[in-house]
Amino acid sequence: MTTAPVPPSTTRTRGGTGARRTDEDGLALWRRVADHLAGAIARGIYPAGTQLPTEAAIAAQFGVNRHTVRRALAALRARGLVRATRGSGTFVESTRLAYPIRPRTRFSENVGASGRQPGGRLIAT
Repeated sequence: MTTAPVPPSTTRTRGGTGARRTDEDGLALWRRVADHLAGAIARGIYPAGTQLPTEAAIAAQFGVNRHTVRRALAALRARGLVRATRGSGTFVESTRLAYPIRPRTRFSENVGASGRQPGGRLIAT
């Protein structure tokens, strides 16, 4: 069940030259949107390869403007969680494989530890 977003408050930025919109806990609105989307990706609501809702739909869901949504999506892009394709939308990236290099690195152990099935394929002879 989705609840309606809490109306944001406005706080002054350093120097008093502009306003920064925050929620009731003092968290920047773009951060709240980014955290919500990152959590939805982590829970599998948006699996790898799926398209996120449009900026307008996300803005309507959170009661914010599209600039706030763009800032949130930029933060997710910087974390490697999503990729934006011009004219197509924003898509969830597949999770990256942690591959630590050690003196006795084993491909099958590293891949298996991430929950994936290790394998190989000959691409040329």
